[in-house]
Amino acid sequence: MQNPDCEADSTSFRDTVTVAKAWRWSFGDGSATDTRRNPQHSYMAPGTYTVTLVRTLQNGTQETVPQTVKIGELPPEFQQWRIDTTICKGDTITLDPYPNGAPEGAKYIWYPKGDTTQTLRVDSSGCYSVEVIVNGCKIQNRINVKICMEPQAQEGSKWYFGGNAGLDFSNTPPSPLTDGKLNTPEGTSSIANSKGQLLFYSDGIKVWNKNGDEMTCTFGACAPMKGSPNSTQSVLIVPQPTCRGCEYLYNVFTTSDINGEKLLTVSVVDMRRNNGLGQIIEQNTTLQTPTTERIAAVRNDRDSTYWVVSHDYGTNKFRIFHATTGGLVEVAAPELGMAHDSTNKAEGYMKFSSPDSTTGERQLAVVIPGPARNYVELFSFNDSTGTLTYKKTMDLGPAPPIAYGIEFSPTGEKMYVSFQGDNGTKSYLKQYDLTLPDSLVTETAITIDSSATQKFGALQFGPDGRIYMAIQGSEYLATIGEPEGNSLTGVDYERDGANLGGKKSQLGLPNMVQDFTQESQGPGFEANGFCTNEPTQFQASPMCDPIEDTYSWDFLGNGQFSTPSKTQTATYTYTKPGTYMVAMRATNKCTDTTIVQEVTIYETPSNIDLGKDKDTCGAYVPLDMKVDAEVYRWVYRGRVVGRSRTYNATSTGRYIAIAFNGPQGDCYAADTIEITLRKPPAVSIGPDTTLCRDSSLVLGVESTRWIEFNWSTGETTREITVTQPGSYIVTVKDRNDCYNSDTVQIGERPSPILGLAPENYICIPDGQSVILDANGQGPYEYLWPHSGDTTKTITVNQEGKYTVRATNKEGCSVEQTTEVVDKCEPRFFIPDAFTPDGEGHNEILQVFGAYYTNFSMRIYNRWGEVIFATTDIEARWDGTYKGLKVQPGSYPYVISYEALYYPERNPIMKRGSVMVIR
Repeated sequence: MQNPDCEADSTSFRDTVTVAKAWRWSFGDGSATDTRRNPQHSYMAPGTYTVTLVRTLQNGTQETVPQTVKIGELPPEFQQWRIDTTICKGDTITLDPYPNGAPEGAKYIWYPKGDTTQTLRVDSSGCYSVEVIVNGCKIQNRINVKICMEPQAQEGSKWYFGGNAGLDFSNTPPSPLTDGKLNTPEGTSSIANSKGQLLFYSDGIKVWNKNGDEMTCTFGACAPMKGSPNSTQSVLIVPQPTCRGCEYLYNVFTTSDINGEKLLTVSVVDMRRNNGLGQIIEQNTTLQTPTTERIAAVRNDRDSTYWVVSHDYGTNKFRIFHATTGGLVEVAAPELGMAHDSTNKAEGYMKFSSPDSTTGERQLAVVIPGPARNYVELFSFNDSTGTLTYKKTMDLGPAPPIAYGIEFSPTGEKMYVSFQGDNGTKSYLKQYDLTLPDSLVTETAITIDSSATQKFGALQFGPDGRIYMAIQGSEYLATIGEPEGNSLTGVDYERDGANLGGKKSQLGLPNMVQDFTQESQGPGFEANGFCTNEPTQFQASPMCDPIEDTYSWDFLGNGQFSTPSKTQTATYTYTKPGTYMVAMRATNKCTDTTIVQEVTIYETPSNIDLGKDKDTCGAYVPLDMKVDAEVYRWVYRGRVVGRSRTYNATSTGRYIAIAFNGPQGDCYAADTIEITLRKPPAVSIGPDTTLCRDSSLVLGVESTRWIEFNWSTGETTREITVTQPGSYIVTVKDRNDCYNSDTVQIGERPSPILGLAPENYICIPDGQSVILDANGQGPYEYLWPHSGDTTKTITVNQEGKYTVRATNKEGCSVEQTTEVVDKCEPRFFIPDAFTPDGEGHNEILQVFGAYYTNFSMRIYNRWGEVIFATTDIEARWDGTYKGLKVQPGSYPYVISYEALYYPERNPIMKRGSVMVIR
């Protein structure tokens, strides 16, 4: 009969006639019929039943075959059986399903080694199950034995990959495993038991047991499995749950090279066989074709079942399989996202994230490589229902380089993608922050590493909390030590991060159930509340549940522990900020241990006092928290309106001031104030404007209702004159003590630059003219108002003042004036000869001059003696010296004078000679 706790428990029937083509079974208990050749049926009660088979032969005739079957009763439930127990290291317990007496004729089969005794002595941790058989009817149950302080949940602690490489995460840091037998360029998978002992591993073609020997098959010689060396995720090992038994069955899924058969298959390993080394009991069952090279799995912790997801080739269809106690069943085939309809699109990894701590939903990321472009598609997956929902498609840019590996940080907030260099492009490792808006995720990606010579491969989260990256041909795996980091240095990246002991990585890393690679948790404590003068709560985790612990605490790190207590919680109020080394001492019958963790306490800001509620008139009310803090927030009507210590409230209502300290803003002070703000009349000093350089502008308040004025310049008049660009503010008050203000921005426009000389000179008697040049330094418009000329230069021949006006394209004008002055140069006329001979003609030397001053003249004889001198141009020389006539001949002279209109010049000397003729 069926075990009510096991839906899959059933009686199997088989038609021994091989030539039938159709069947109809009735099982004698009034249930529905079955049309399979080899059905299973569950009887709910023991008894004798007549089973009838109506078979249809190949020629269409039917045969009816009745047969009586006797359904036996289940063996009795186990007595005093516990599902879980914890023992101290070195202790031994005896497992017995029937300590008060076993049913007659009972037979026993124990897991993991196939013992057949009624009792089993156990001194090591692990899952133990026993199947009891009485008269051919079976019942089983399991017990999980834990050793106090021994690490648990280490199914993902043994990695085998690449060129005979491996890592053992039972150690910290992980140590190299050099005994691996697989040598493959891409996908692998491996599995250990809960305490980290290797069970087996595979490259998708062969399976190796924990001794490194190829695993045998129960049905004879094994055929190669259908995975491929060049399949990205060639193989994935997923436990197959059993009803109340340990996980001793494992589904080994394989995907073939996308350029080959495109097959998704499953084989089954039974670890109870071959004295605990395991054997393959089913091989190469085809689940889907054509398929891509992608396959991923997660565990549903609510019922200890497993979900397996693959993707078809040529379409956008996923395949979702559920491994339950009833077997492996395909439950859905949703069509979501892009079609994987080319060989390059069918490569690249598919990975799950950890479940979200709030919603429980996981992310599923699928790399869809180029060319021409690389994409990652994100989906949401529900562990309870197996529902897959499309979220978004991310364009990662042109290919090559080719996107390949992908992994999430523990929180799922960061996503890492590896790119393989090709056709002269580099390989890259990039981080994407999924908390940012979609438009910024790819724009703000951080390049963690790049290489022009090395090819980057798979990314895999490790049980130590780090992300590992394969590098083809390297004796190391690269590591990301802090996957939640927000910067290149913050992620703690090392290209030579994990030594492989002389073995070499290739492109692949072990493909595992996502939960198996999560960071293991051990005894410790958590703290909550990190603010001064407020209680900090501490929560200890049990060391060896259900063994009872006692706990004592040292909150200040000074060696002073509290009185031991069985309570797992404690509180302490810190009065000073700082980092404290908090110690928890836990003790039980097996062991005692002390765990020390850093706890940082932040200052709680001082109390904020915004004062009494205010009813006032004005454009705003200035508010000030008057406390020191790292972060400030002003909240009005449910939204943040300010982020500094001060704020100008411009509306009536309730304002909340909050000052925060600490990375999460948990330490805060707050206050509220109600403001009634009566708005004053509007005031305006005009729109923003500009003024020309070297000009002025009048600003003023036109409305007469305002009686007081306070300008930002310090002036208190209704109007002010400004000559400089800038921001000008006026605060005004009316007779009702209402204040308001206005601001105007004044910009500057350039003015023309002229170079007109301040004076120009002409000599009018000579009929001279002068060119007046404005000398403008730009493409200006000119106007000479006296004449209307619009040229840069003009010519004038009259003295007087002349003005030019220049206007630039900005509309600014400048005037300059020059004065034209009549200023002639000095001039003289001195005859070359005269004839003082008494005949009455040309008897004296006459000198003529104009526009001079300080005149002097000297005439010399041949010996240099002055024979005539005068400072009066009207004085004449008659050709005598000391009353006597001089001899005919040439007589030199020197004239000295200064320019009448140019007094700044030095005196001028003019030399010559005059001929005396008689």
